[in-house]
Amino acid sequence: MHSRVAVVTGANGGVGLAIARRLLSQGAPGKDMKVVLACRNQSKAMAARAELLAEHPQATVDLVELDTSSVASVERAAAAIQSLCPAGIDLLFCNAGAMAIASLDVVSIVRGLLLHPVAFFESSEALRQKRGLVTADGLGEVFQTNVFGHYLLITRLQAIMSAGARIVWTGSAASRLDFKRSDYQHVWGGKAYESSKYIVDQIVEPLDKRLQPLGIRCVVAEPGNVCTNFLAGLGLPLFEYLVVAVFYFIRVVLGLARFTITADAGAVGPCYAALADNVDSRIKYHSHSTRAGQAYVEELPLESCKDTGSFLIARLDGLVKRFDSKKQQQS
Repeated sequence: MHSRVAVVTGANGGVGLAIARRLLSQGAPGKDMKVVLACRNQSKAMAARAELLAEHPQATVDLVELDTSSVASVERAAAAIQSLCPAGIDLLFCNAGAMAIASLDVVSIVRGLLLHPVAFFESSEALRQKRGLVTADGLGEVFQTNVFGHYLLITRLQAIMSAGARIVWTGSAASRLDFKRSDYQHVWGGKAYESSKYIVDQIVEPLDKRLQPLGIRCVVAEPGNVCTNFLAGLGLPLFEYLVVAVFYFIRVVLGLARFTITADAGAVGPCYAALADNVDSRIKYHSHSTRAGQAYVEELPLESCKDTGSFLIARLDGLVKRFDSKKQQQS
């Protein structure tokens, strides 16, 4: 019996852990599933692994240390994954993500609640994000964490990805916002997280076209509005409880399906995109929930611009070449 191999980044909690749990529960018809948790925080990763093995004692769950905000870490993780998975990889979930929250934006909260309360809770309007963050590699921190680190990982792993493999990016309700080509890494903008997710939407289709001749497909899935630990850094537990309560109100009373709330419901879209017989990179696979909390998948057209996608792919390829050259000089 062939064992399929899935690598999930950012799998120590939230949607990433829920994806791993669903994969072990669902698997694929007639096939086992081996899961590799690729995480930055190894203590949390070990706890997540123990949790999964308690639920699935016969499962194979491996750990790899991965910090997508570090080129060196991505290189080490890719080598470790290749060692752990000599038969190849079938599924790669580009899920790890970060939002650098500075504080609550009181003015935006008041304006949003008064002018567009439902849309306000669908967005990150209430959060003031940090500006000017750059990694040790000289890249925008959120951009490298959410986009380039995964892009580099794909280039390092595509040689061992099996025919029929899938790459599933975790998307978001991203919009153009103040995206600018002159600051495509969004170092100085106020919406670095949203910008990174906008980039994901733009690069998925051209990356899919590039990889299809190798038998690899690339798609994006959106978990919906999930209550994870993004707000934990604010140190405002009462605010977190309030957000959860409002999310339930919006879903149950107003019937907005994108408020999936739980990580398990949010993982439905990514897992469907990974295991469905046929996928399309022009589609975004949304996790949705009924008022009663029954999760399901809705396929909606992906909003993208061919010219912007080509621009971003060129910039990402250029960064890969830059770090390749740097590595060659150091060796």
